[in-house]
Amino acid sequence: MKTVTEWSLEFDLLYDNITSHKAPGLELYEKSVFLTRAEEAVVLGLYRGTFGDAFEATEEVTAYLNTLIKQTDGIAIPGAALAAMKHIQEGTQIYSLADDVLFITLEWAKITPDGCSSEVQVPVIPVTQDEYFRTVRDPFKKQNGRKVLRVEQGKGEQSVSSETATLTRYSELISDYTVSSYTYRYLAKPAPIILYDTNQSSLKINNQTGPKTCLLPESIHQTILAEAVRLAKAVWES
Repeated sequence: MKTVTEWSLEFDLLYDNITSHKAPGLELYEKSVFLTRAEEAVVLGLYRGTFGDAFEATEEVTAYLNTLIKQTDGIAIPGAALAAMKHIQEGTQIYSLADDVLFITLEWAKITPDGCSSEVQVPVIPVTQDEYFRTVRDPFKKQNGRKVLRVEQGKGEQSVSSETATLTRYSELISDYTVSSYTYRYLAKPAPIILYDTNQSSLKINNQTGPKTCLLPESIHQTILAEAVRLAKAVWES
């Protein structure tokens, strides 16, 4: 794993080569910003397939992002707060999502359908807000004893807070039965790359402090460096 010093030196080497030493040198904060933005761009590119195959298309691409895959339970919004929140349909249940969720990759819930003596695990199917009203009217696509629908809401749609969670994103689950638990796997936002000690500066990156190195596999570090230098060069030439 590269140290922050190695990230800084390798950035300088590539930056000086590509600009022929004509561009002014960059401070550690500036390099940290470019590296963090590059890391985010590479993660999105790997997930979407703009850097080759998309996530889970091949074992290689999946391995690049494995360190960012997490699994957790959604936090159910308690009764009083739930009643004050906006619902797309009466009786839905709303769960808060982790603050570092980038994309949900797999999700499921536990319900007890009619005729079942115990809970069963069923998939949660995401639908867009535009699709929702068409879906719930279709007997083949609507929620039932074999699946739960999910519509995601952003933080701008709600204004209440919970004692148990900081509500930034929410999953609103539409089910014909009470959902006892909601679990999801997701691609997390990568932590920033910070090359300086933020205890000696008031400057933070993505509201985090450092120093902090990249936690992604070393096999894609050169891709991140190249993208960071490209971003820096574009700013210098603009």
